[in-house]
Amino acid sequence: MRVPWAWALLLALTWSVLPALPALLHGDLIGQPYTDLYPAVWGLHWFVHHQPGVPTVALELGWPEGAGFYYSSPIHGWAAWPLMALGIPLPWTWNLTLLAARLAGPLLAFAWLRAEGLEARGALVGAALFGCAPTLHGYAVEGIVEGTDAWTLALWGLLVARRRPIAACAAFFLVVASSWYLGFAGLLVAAARTREGWRAPVTALAGTLLALPLWFLFHGAFSAAEPLDPVVRLAMGTPLTVPRPGLLPGLNPFALTSYLGVIALGLFALGARSRPWLAAGALLCWLLSTGWGPWYALPGLAMVRFPYRLVLAALFLAAPVVALCAQRWRLGAWLALVVVAEGLLLSPVEPVLPSAPATIPAPYWEVAPTALLEVPGPVALPPGQENPSRPRARYLLYYQAFHGAASPWRFDFNSVAPAGQVPWLATWRALDPLEQAETPAQPPSVADLTTAGIAQVMLHPRELGGRAELARDALQRARWRRVSADGDQELWRAP
Repeated sequence: MRVPWAWALLLALTWSVLPALPALLHGDLIGQPYTDLYPAVWGLHWFVHHQPGVPTVALELGWPEGAGFYYSSPIHGWAAWPLMALGIPLPWTWNLTLLAARLAGPLLAFAWLRAEGLEARGALVGAALFGCAPTLHGYAVEGIVEGTDAWTLALWGLLVARRRPIAACAAFFLVVASSWYLGFAGLLVAAARTREGWRAPVTALAGTLLALPLWFLFHGAFSAAEPLDPVVRLAMGTPLTVPRPGLLPGLNPFALTSYLGVIALGLFALGARSRPWLAAGALLCWLLSTGWGPWYALPGLAMVRFPYRLVLAALFLAAPVVALCAQRWRLGAWLALVVVAEGLLLSPVEPVLPSAPATIPAPYWEVAPTALLEVPGPVALPPGQENPSRPRARYLLYYQAFHGAASPWRFDFNSVAPAGQVPWLATWRALDPLEQAETPAQPPSVADLTTAGIAQVMLHPRELGGRAELARDALQRARWRRVSADGDQELWRAP
């Protein structure tokens, strides 16, 4: 193969950019709007506007006291900082950092496997397995920004293979900083590669120690986080059923997948004897990703909420095994593209990255940069229970990045933050059909808003249903006036 890097670039572009073209051409955000996307985009804006450093208090939430918050991907936040300083809008900053992470994954995986001594043909197949994994595609679909940075683990592997331990320590710091789950996966990889020498375990441990301050910041911001119920954790593990291809009509709302692929499994089985230690480690990491086992009662593992994310450790360990098998069978670049195509077409995640609206409705341009109460607000439900209020993050969080008004609501952020609301919001919470579906709604207290210093309210009639009229009547009796409306939202302001 005369131009291996050209093939690697083609592989990376095919997987990273091609599925995103519809969203990019429409000027939308990459990702679906039903789960983590809008909180992640809001968090990116929040992180950038509190630089330099790693902020942990969001005065924009829980007004006026503020609320603890830790952005799930400091790496994306630091990368977005110069982009937004140059005037690049928030939606494009989100898309660019996401695409950069997706592009870097297979490229660095290819460089790592080449540094391990593999030929280009095998390294391409291994890079397709790890850097283009359906799991990573699912993260982009769902807006799980911290999950898209698997390139950090490939960078660490590259530096370990090149015998650059100091740089490898810094790279493993990035692994942990990118995602706690990827950091844990990296430690599993390092333990499995102990037999190959001291560099992998020592640099992984050193990088973890460098990242400890980030853990303390996270724990301080989200001190209320509790271990999941074992039943819920098991449901968040690697599925043990045959997946329904995402290519078929319908939506997989959580984009949860640990799909490995028939081709990759075949190559892994044929090549396991070539590197039995890595193959055994990959199988053990895959077992851990199911969420099953008594070891999840141990202190560190008890905090794992989404075990399926640990499948990246299995993929990383399996990549050299698969690459070596492909190399021995003289299977070239075409097979790498087939592996990518299989993952996109047969995994339970939709092959084309969905898009979410990035536009801001007209009433929000009339919002004053003070406190704003939006009705209805967030609803906190137990982990593992479907929460129909999640799409509200579009107006409760994403729009705030543009209008700048603080919100008195608190958010639970996947149950890692306390979601208790202040007492004076009780009558407004009672309007929410999701909160009080079986209780007749009562007129809300406008006097409580005045006492708390709230002078503007945004009503969402479609979310409130028939209870919107109760809110309108209460505001009109208090002589508030409606200053802007477009059918989906109404902005009311105190006299």
